[in-house]
Amino acid sequence: MKQTVRILPGVYLVGSSDMTSSGDCMVYLVDCTSELALIDAGVNSNTDMIGSNIRSLGLEPKNISTLFITHCHIDHAGGAASFWTKYSCKTIAHKLDSNAIEQADSYLTGAFLYRRDLIPCEVDVKLSGSGGKIRVGDKTFRWIHTPGHTPGSIAILLNTSGGNILFAQDIHGPFMSEFNSRISDWVKSAKKLIKLDFDVLAEGHFGVFRPKDKAVEYIKSCLTRYGYR
Repeated sequence: MKQTVRILPGVYLVGSSDMTSSGDCMVYLVDCTSELALIDAGVNSNTDMIGSNIRSLGLEPKNISTLFITHCHIDHAGGAASFWTKYSCKTIAHKLDSNAIEQADSYLTGAFLYRRDLIPCEVDVKLSGSGGKIRVGDKTFRWIHTPGHTPGSIAILLNTSGGNILFAQDIHGPFMSEFNSRISDWVKSAKKLIKLDFDVLAEGHFGVFRPKDKAVEYIKSCLTRYGYR
């Protein structure tokens, strides 16, 4: 198993398919000084190891106050109920994906592909509109609605002392009718992200891209794969 990775000051990779569980997305932690924020929660096979990874950084998972769920798929939202129950953290997702998380819809969450059930989780804060800002501890997270992969997908932009990081989970797709995917919306979302001011791209499954030109190259390669540019 891989060890935790420091991406930027206060930003860490604490879970992934080769770190915690084969079904996990890349799970990111942000140290907000007095609080911790988690970006996505994995599939729920090994949330205890995610907690152990956080402790290995000298941080306490009990200080997770906020869990951003970038979209409703089980590999990103499956562990939400576990973290919500253990740490009483506030769960945040876009309202267009919230029902799927709260109702544990097997198709919209992609749980049917994993041959397992998603444990339903209450979404405490249901985002609406095209974007906004959320304060956690001493950090301000800017969220951007990026529909396409799912109707309620969001990306998150964060400024750190080491540069700006864009969490754009699953910008690569895929796109399925079971997810209510809309590839035309995704093209607009991808092009919107390219225009943002960021230095590092933290993707959902395929790694961390830096500097920005390599990140943009990656996003454009995703567009090309589906016949767009």
